[in-house]
Amino acid sequence: MAEATRTTLDAILKDYYIGPLQEQLNQEVMVLNLFEKAKISWAGKQGVVPVHVGRNTGVAFKAETDSLPTAGTQTTKRLTFEAAYLYGRFQVTGPAIASAAKGGTASFVGALELEMDKLKDDVRNKADRTLTSGGRVVGFLNQHKTEGAAATWDFRGDFAKISAAYNAKGSNIDIAVVDCSNDTLTGDTVTYEFITTLAAIDITHAGFNPSAGTIRLTAALDTSGVADGFACALAISDSDAAVNALLDEEPIGIYGNLGYVSLFGVDRGSVDGTAMELQSVIANMDADNSSNGDDEALTLERMQQMIDAINVTSGQDIDLILMNPIMRAKYTALISGNIFKPVEKATTGDGGFLGLSYAGVPIKSARHVDNGLMIFMNTKCWKLAVLEDGKFADLDGSVLSRVTDNDSWEGFYKWYYNHYCYRPNANGVLTGVTL
Repeated sequence: MAEATRTTLDAILKDYYIGPLQEQLNQEVMVLNLFEKAKISWAGKQGVVPVHVGRNTGVAFKAETDSLPTAGTQTTKRLTFEAAYLYGRFQVTGPAIASAAKGGTASFVGALELEMDKLKDDVRNKADRTLTSGGRVVGFLNQHKTEGAAATWDFRGDFAKISAAYNAKGSNIDIAVVDCSNDTLTGDTVTYEFITTLAAIDITHAGFNPSAGTIRLTAALDTSGVADGFACALAISDSDAAVNALLDEEPIGIYGNLGYVSLFGVDRGSVDGTAMELQSVIANMDADNSSNGDDEALTLERMQQMIDAINVTSGQDIDLILMNPIMRAKYTALISGNIFKPVEKATTGDGGFLGLSYAGVPIKSARHVDNGLMIFMNTKCWKLAVLEDGKFADLDGSVLSRVTDNDSWEGFYKWYYNHYCYRPNANGVLTGVTL
């Protein structure tokens, strides 16, 4: 006599979901969480931030009978920004809604619950990524060298964004390189200016290697004139319509706020010469240029030099250092012989760290800070300027809209905002750390 078995009953047995849904994606958005603590609201066509960049020069010691110094005036500039519009869209069919209408341990999560809740996570993930590399500045070149033809260069930055721009265009993307020498620290006459180059990035070449931290440029580039210890910002300059749509609708990230020639309409380079106080400290590991700016191992001395340089340019002290989680191992190795731990009572031995600091300044790791660089921040100088908070669009009273000629429903999430630094000289980037 045949008996019923697990195999014969398989077709009629239901699946029993052990809820809730177990997340497998990295949803950490530490940089975004940080900026949301400095949120401001605004309204209108554009936001305007007045900044003080020059002193009254009518100050001097004079002899008793000399004429008073010539009157001067304070110098101010206006940073102007507009909101970037971030959207997330979802669509669910009627049968899918009916089939998974309720969540719980015995069934899968509701279709709308899954799509809407996780869409908000996806929007925040995109926002966190653009907080670092949003806009056209995608990273930094640390080397000081002359290449008369196509060559491979050290690069620390957003490789995925470069690849996305290449895919949007369908061919190599043109780039611009900014000499980020700082006038306050060097006295150079050429600071925060574009370096003449006709190069593009070739992502099909073996030299384009995220693991090695290198990119391949298709033409000559000369960075030998960059001041010792400083680095260059790399921006995508391609005018292809698809590339423009990819880059110019984004908010300006930390890299662009600190490293681009202009800051929200204000030229902070030597071309203008009146807003050099807005220059950041964009440095490499090779302080004396003994290795032509090649990448070098992280040192505590170079970190201290960064903090001191930022203080010289701004009179401010940083209050946070951001790095990629992979960089924690390098920093931990540096401080392993310089740790004091109380021994009044027995403690549990532990060979690693999650909480780190340098000179009392907290060090935080964030996955969207690219590996091989460190961001030195004065967080008081940054603002998340929100025109409208993120939410599901419901102007007609309903989040869901019927899809025409289809048994489907859709909706979208929207967020109108930008972020800016009103004192970039109180911030900096140390790049060219050996991977």
